Amino acid sequence: MRTLLSIPLVALTLVALAPGAPALASPEDAPASSEAAPVTSRALPPAPQGSLNGYVLAQMASYPMDGSYRYHWPKKGSWEGTTQTLTYGGRQLCQGDPLKRSYCCGLTFELYLTSLLRAAGGEVEGLSAAELHELRLRFFGDSKVGERRRLAAFGLESLGLGKQLEDLEDARPGDFVQFWRHSKSGHSAIFVNWTRNRAGKITGLVYWSSQSSTQGIGYNRELIGPEGIKRDEIYIGRADWPLKPKRRAKSLFGAR
Repeated sequence: MRTLLSIPLVALTLVALAPGAPALASPEDAPASSEAAPVTSRALPPAPQGSLNGYVLAQMASYPMDGSYRYHWPKKGSWEGTTQTLTYGGRQLCQGDPLKRSYCCGLTFELYLTSLLRAAGGEVEGLSAAELHELRLRFFGDSKVGERRRLAAFGLESLGLGKQLEDLEDARPGDFVQFWRHSKSGHSAIFVNWTRNRAGKITGLVYWSSQSSTQGIGYNRELIGPEGIKRDEIYIGRADWPLKPKRRAKSLFGAR
């Protein structure tokens, strides 16, 4: 039987960095670096107890990565970018796509909610559909609160569902990451690992999400630097499980 932590953690690291893993993102997603730097990785320990990460990793493993769950960014409309219809407390939060397509923040929100339900064995006492709707808006940058950069990390922290990590070295597989590139484009994903140079400096990000360069759901890696991701705009959030009453008491739900 699979455990929630051991197998997914090993699988994610090996798949992301083994020969045949996806190359750096395609030009439409992120320019390749002109610097020839060796790529290495350190095995990361699991997230500490009290986090949702293990359930996130287990839920990730349930998605096929054979191109059947494709990426789709519509030019218009209000589709929320999820592969399945998501409901909670009798309220529909997202309309699923019949072709199982997705885009980045839709997929990461879907993964948060399905992982939470998996952890709780059903709906969570004291957590309302209205709060989860607002969380989706904050993941997407559509909330009236007006935060447009930290997104998932901000949503989790501001609603008392998790916290933002201040040090990149504290990131662990299963964390939620929002990053921005020097090209001014951004991406929402699940953190898997860092790539490093021989000196041990972080030089790239390995993640799981939905993107055109992997023909939908899959692992990808991108460089951090002038031709790729902005180091100072990598925002990492860690979801709580179980939910923490003291953190929930500070929720900014309803803040406008």
